[in-house]
Amino acid sequence: MMRRLVRWAAIAFVVFVIVAAVALINNNFGFTHPSRTAFEAQLDTDLDKAIAWIAAHPEVSATNPPLMFMVADIAKMTSDPRLPPVLAANVETLHHRYAGNVLAPYWERFANPAVGLPLLAPYQLGGIAFDQRWFAYSIAPDKVTLSDEDMDNLFSLTKYVWGARHHQILALIMYRDFNGPSPKVDDALNKLVEKDARDQTYDFRVTDAYIQRNAFILAAGRPDLIRSRWIDRILDNQTADGSWQYCWHGWGRGIFEFGTIYPGHTTIQAAWLLAQLKYRYPQWIAEHYH
Repeated sequence: MMRRLVRWAAIAFVVFVIVAAVALINNNFGFTHPSRTAFEAQLDTDLDKAIAWIAAHPEVSATNPPLMFMVADIAKMTSDPRLPPVLAANVETLHHRYAGNVLAPYWERFANPAVGLPLLAPYQLGGIAFDQRWFAYSIAPDKVTLSDEDMDNLFSLTKYVWGARHHQILALIMYRDFNGPSPKVDDALNKLVEKDARDQTYDFRVTDAYIQRNAFILAAGRPDLIRSRWIDRILDNQTADGSWQYCWHGWGRGIFEFGTIYPGHTTIQAAWLLAQLKYRYPQWIAEHYH
């Protein structure tokens, strides 16, 4: 009996190793590779369908400031006439649903760079999530005073992993977008997205986090870290209605997260990723597709 159990355990282990190896190889290396013409055609089609989905669901970015930031950036890159009404609807939501929120004017900055901002001290930010405090500071560091702990955490290279690190990276991306580059920000961004690229090598599930990593790596200015296989898999996972599923075959972004989650968060990030490839990194496309 014991020998049989050992034998079956050994077989199960070997099968696991084989399946994991195949998954990792498939994640990083494609057995077929589209031509540049085919890739650009799929990129254009998928981006157009994604923007159509966003335009039909303006409420998604209205309640999530980072998504509003991404939609505004897509609008700047593409000049697509379907997106300004989305941002206008987002601003209306801020004026009504979040009228009493001290950070509402900061989120409005995504759509209106001229909006006035109140001064905010650490005691006014105490009940606000740490990443929201970072985002507000990144938009206007001359208006927001972070605590020493918040500042240390924002630039820490070791404190955060997985999703928390993604929010840290996005805050630094926002800082550079609103205030220009700086050696401190650039150094932190480079080191953090290199860790994200490492995670991407091993996380073969095309989940919300998979798409998020690629989008943030590009927004950090590091297309050299992106594998074409990752982009191919993202393009191939778009659904018929133009969205992307948050989970991969029911497996969520967390290791032990399963179920079905609304695709809005994932779809806006995917659209932001594709717009960056098309409008900011055409040279990356030329180097990877022929």
